[in-house]
Amino acid sequence: MAAPPSSPWKTLRQLFLVLFTAASCCYLLGLRWLVTPGAHSVTPSPDTAPPPELSGARSTHLGLALVPSSTPPSQTRTYEWRAESLVPPEYRVGYGLGKSLARSLEREHLAYGRRMRFRPLGPARFTYQAPPECQEDMRCIYAELMRSNAVPVRALGTRFVEHIRAQRLDPLQAAELIITFVQRIHYVEPDNQPFGVLPPALVAARDEGDCDSKAVLAVMLLRQAGIDAAILYSDPLSHAAVGVGLPVRGPTFRLGGHGYRYAELTTEGWPLGMIPPQHDKPHLWKVLPLPEPPGEADSRVDEADTPDAASVE
Repeated sequence: MAAPPSSPWKTLRQLFLVLFTAASCCYLLGLRWLVTPGAHSVTPSPDTAPPPELSGARSTHLGLALVPSSTPPSQTRTYEWRAESLVPPEYRVGYGLGKSLARSLEREHLAYGRRMRFRPLGPARFTYQAPPECQEDMRCIYAELMRSNAVPVRALGTRFVEHIRAQRLDPLQAAELIITFVQRIHYVEPDNQPFGVLPPALVAARDEGDCDSKAVLAVMLLRQAGIDAAILYSDPLSHAAVGVGLPVRGPTFRLGGHGYRYAELTTEGWPLGMIPPQHDKPHLWKVLPLPEPPGEADSRVDEADTPDAASVE
């Protein structure tokens, strides 16, 4: 179970921060987009660099992911963050995305927008030609980003998976390690990006993204670690988050036979299962069905596999 804030002052600070960091999220949610019935690309093939030899440091270094492996160190970014319930709580990870690959991913995203006839209509409004199954939400856009960015994001996820296995972290601990990392990424609304979404590999490479851009990255990393995860979406609230299929205290959002608890990504240290006050309207949220990447369904950690701990419907 994710640890609550260590003091009332910390809780008040988090409540205060989330009013500023999450209230205006997202460019693409709650934006009254127009869709008409109406789409595919090629995945690059970078390599994952092995973690370097690490000198003694206070924080636990998960290693370095270079995509491709020839990416120079000058193009890497080192993240430092805290996962309060873990021991030790300080962590680091390095991620480097080659410039040519980054440009390729961005071009691919732009090309997908053209194929979907994406057209901006003004601030927080756009139109695109959606397939029949995607006229109510952004599920097809998110699914395409998960597909086209699978290889570079998997290189980053491998650093987490190897640490989780080596330390024998349980699913709740593994989820906190990943979620607190994504919370650490700066909240920035994408500029001139189709559908108002930054591709997940670029979110990690640039240390920026808005609510749903970060949510796509988080879902990919959580699923790679074997944790059932989905995007939670609210058009009326103009916000996106992640749902995790783990037993923590909080409302349950259901899709089929799966139950998900809320994970906020726009405020560092926000506790798993707790919904920010301005978004605490469970009836306005829905779980988006997204395709399972090949080979990952068998490793999924389901809610039924772990004893439930004080969940609230």
